[in-house]
Amino acid sequence: MLKRDTPLLEPAEDVGEFGNPIFRWTIFYAAIIFTLTLMPIWLSFAAPNSVAYVNAAFVLLFSGIWVSIAINALWNFNLLLKVPAPSLPALQAARERKFMHVVIVPCYIDPIEVLFDALGSLLMQNDLSNLLVVVAFEVKTPDLQRKVDTVKAAFGDRFGHFVVSIHTVDRNKEIPGGCSNKNYALREAHKYLKNHDLLATNSVTLTTCDTDSLFHPNYFVILEQVYCAANPSLSLPPQMVVWQPPLFYNWDLDQRPFFNRITGLMRSMMMLGGLISYNLNPMSIFSYPLELGLKAGFINPRYGVDDIIAKVRWMCCTNEQVPVLLLPVPVISGPTIGTSFINEVEEWSRQIRRWIVGSSESFHYFVTHFKGQPFFSGAQWFFMFFMYYAVLLCSAGLFSLFAGLPFPWVNYPTLKITDSFNFSLKSIGIFALVVQYAVFAVAFYIDRRAIKMMTITEHISIFRNIGHWILSPPTLLVYSIIAFYAIIKFVFVGKKMARHDMAAKDGLGSVTAGGPVSAAAAPVGEASPLPHMKPARSRSASMSTDSASFDVKELGNHAKVKTFVAGDADIRNSTAPVGELLCHLPDRFSFGAYSVETASIRYRSNRSQAGSNQV
Repeated sequence: MLKRDTPLLEPAEDVGEFGNPIFRWTIFYAAIIFTLTLMPIWLSFAAPNSVAYVNAAFVLLFSGIWVSIAINALWNFNLLLKVPAPSLPALQAARERKFMHVVIVPCYIDPIEVLFDALGSLLMQNDLSNLLVVVAFEVKTPDLQRKVDTVKAAFGDRFGHFVVSIHTVDRNKEIPGGCSNKNYALREAHKYLKNHDLLATNSVTLTTCDTDSLFHPNYFVILEQVYCAANPSLSLPPQMVVWQPPLFYNWDLDQRPFFNRITGLMRSMMMLGGLISYNLNPMSIFSYPLELGLKAGFINPRYGVDDIIAKVRWMCCTNEQVPVLLLPVPVISGPTIGTSFINEVEEWSRQIRRWIVGSSESFHYFVTHFKGQPFFSGAQWFFMFFMYYAVLLCSAGLFSLFAGLPFPWVNYPTLKITDSFNFSLKSIGIFALVVQYAVFAVAFYIDRRAIKMMTITEHISIFRNIGHWILSPPTLLVYSIIAFYAIIKFVFVGKKMARHDMAAKDGLGSVTAGGPVSAAAAPVGEASPLPHMKPARSRSASMSTDSASFDVKELGNHAKVKTFVAGDADIRNSTAPVGELLCHLPDRFSFGAYSVETASIRYRSNRSQAGSNQV
């Protein structure tokens, strides 16, 4: 059994403050991107006899990165669901170690069904007794009280430990968004662990996710195995690492427009072959030891995106490499989604802007906080981070397009490859396009294999797949244009643009009936929910499809909400009458072919705990 001789440290104190909102290193970041992206144009005037060679060199570099991402992605995908057995010296420690897994599930404007799906995937884990699940609300969450009551009634007695935290933004040192909310929830979880004497005898992991996250049923089983493999001794502090599961966006992905599906497939491949292989940063769903969170003071609440900045923050706080390691278990994340085609386009472009601005903020953080240790790991990370986000995602597409334009004043030499084959550098753009098509085919191949691995049903014909594959390079080019625009705009708008805009998920967990919710349905002092169009479905295709899960109750003024129906669920511990709750648990939760009955899942009856700021 794990027994620490000295108590764990308190989380590092947040002594930071807001910097200059305009004059930041993000300006330098944008200047490099702007110069590199337009290099084929301005250099064609400055050096018309040499620009073709420069363009070809950069295109070869970009193509090499794409190919390496594809190869790495295939390699890492083949490692999924394969975990190392502990060595004989580590076997005793692995058998004696006890775990406590903290899971932070944030929720702000997300539909309650989407939150239920995420929590339902946690209900399918092997051992619920060692889960501390924290549902992290914001105080300005619409219809907050009923959401809290609904969640506590449905899940309060089903995990080993359950907390609902409610975060109020401190404008003096925080900005609204996922970073500040998760940071508060993690600190509340640490207080809970201390107050219940769960720190001294447990190895504690922290897992953060988005509301639209579906965990594989073996997620924490595999996390424990890789943790034990990395930490063969009970007496030594754990390694400062982060485990990243590969993300797949197959949550009704077959119902999304081509640009959303293509982006989802590319992000999955680039997660496997880029973020993990290049040791760049975790994304969306990831796990790490509590000790790493304590050293870093958990999450910086003055930034908008917690995952992109996580790696550089950990390096700066610990002076260690903090590698991003593959957690060989697939997870599902909801794709960017809208309630109409136009809304899908808006949401897609908004999230692109958020991601690229987040990378710019990470660049600024590294320059201002890195103290030179570890030097080589830090320098390598800085180079690969810049090549991935600034060059590959923002500049490469536009650079290749401009390099492929045959400017009449430029000299394009012809290279003799073999006696029978000559290649004109005027065709370098075509070469880049061919490489992209080959690489993007790998993304579609991985997607097919991932669907089979997770036993998910999708309705995608071979002709639609071919069409999406053909549209992949144009889609990624538009992606680059939006990212390039966002970086330039960020220079003029400044820090206020670097907020965490919540991704719309109304199509993932929809209102039961169309029409706006009236202001009378929301508590006094809280914002009423926004009007929503009626989406295509009511629940995740990967989770329960039980049509009887939600009933509709008329509240007057044409307002409709989902009502809690007792069914098999025990609501004796609920804090509001049945009619005031929003929904109830479905009969079953499923992940692909694996399914469990919710009526059979009950870990405890009266241990649902409240955080320090509960309602």
